[in-house]
Amino acid sequence: MNQMTICLIIFILTLLAYAFLSSRVSMAVISLISVAALMVTGCMDPNDALSCFANSSAILMASMFVVSAGLNRTQMVKKISAFICRISKGSFTKVLAGYVILTCILAQFIPSSAACFSVVFPLAYGVCKEMKIAPSKMMFSLGITAIGTVITLPFSASVSEMARIQGFLEAYEYTTYNMSIMDIMYAKAPTMIAILLLAIFVVPRFAPDNEMESEFQVKEQKEQEKLSPVREFIGYATFVCVLLGLLFSNQIGLKAWQVAFIGALVIAASGIMTKKELIESMNISMVLLFVGALAIGTALSGTGVADMIGNHLSGIILSVHNNYIAGFIFFLVPFVLTQFMLNLGIYSIFVPLYIMICKSMGANPVGPIMLCMIASMTAFFTPLATPTVPQVMGAGNYTIKQLVKMGWVPFIVITLVSVFWVMTIYPVF
Repeated sequence: MNQMTICLIIFILTLLAYAFLSSRVSMAVISLISVAALMVTGCMDPNDALSCFANSSAILMASMFVVSAGLNRTQMVKKISAFICRISKGSFTKVLAGYVILTCILAQFIPSSAACFSVVFPLAYGVCKEMKIAPSKMMFSLGITAIGTVITLPFSASVSEMARIQGFLEAYEYTTYNMSIMDIMYAKAPTMIAILLLAIFVVPRFAPDNEMESEFQVKEQKEQEKLSPVREFIGYATFVCVLLGLLFSNQIGLKAWQVAFIGALVIAASGIMTKKELIESMNISMVLLFVGALAIGTALSGTGVADMIGNHLSGIILSVHNNYIAGFIFFLVPFVLTQFMLNLGIYSIFVPLYIMICKSMGANPVGPIMLCMIASMTAFFTPLATPTVPQVMGAGNYTIKQLVKMGWVPFIVITLVSVFWVMTIYPVF
């Protein structure tokens, strides 16, 4: 039995364990057991497994949880929540719309859906508490907005991504077609609008009414003494500085995880929270779930599963002569794979593949590349695709079954809108 087969078996068993054993065994534990199995069977090098624990997204997650908890320890969240409840006059839809739009705006400047969600969800959680509404009614809407609308409008993050795609085109010597600064917006804007409407008006209809009692729960603040004025100010200022640092990370020369890490250190050093509160706020179980998911995705890529699928895909595309059928295939394959392997990995694998397929046909690669971007950056069914999904699961106390229940309508709408629009303005044939 070769390593590819063994890796697939471990992967399938992991998914089954998530679905049927997570009520008895922590998903983080299941995830780490899978990592151990991959190392023992030789599907993954121990050094590669170890590097997953030092992944920048894992550090970003833990750090942002500390920064968010520091803000929650202040009176700001309570005051903002009370204000929003007053101006919305008790309308959940208005409150949700406000936070969905805020998330979308942040996602245009912060090229990390996990960071965007981390900024917004403590504020949203406070409003849910104030309105006596289960956070599970709101968190998935914020999650799919952060995941699906990131890097759409032509601001700094979009410009950087455009340059990256152009670099791929130049590396594969296919500059007959080039990316412009507006191509990403033209391709993704209808999908972004669809996601906003779905998040506000459709997803809440399918959202469960979950109690906040899980290993991933957002720790509800007990009645505590108010912070001193100095610490209260530090809590406000740190959150604002971290937000600004994420927005302008390129200009200041720091990575997103470095900004969040420094902010977490300030919160810890200032005494805003106790040692126990700091440890609890990091949501270690959620971080370990992401680490395990990252390792599984790395093993699947390393054993050649993605390459095997890509080779079969190229043969299928070359035999198809309909823009919309080809576009559906271009979209569906990375979308499905991204549910099981880290989205950036799938994106990095399939963009060069799509360029080579289009080069062999003399076709315009912009449409397939944009469909690959939308598909691989719109993953919300499993915690393996992006660190944002474990965050959303924790904030809303969701199971994978509930993610699927809430996500099937957005999946259908996003697929239809993206394929029809992109293949109409950027046809392959």
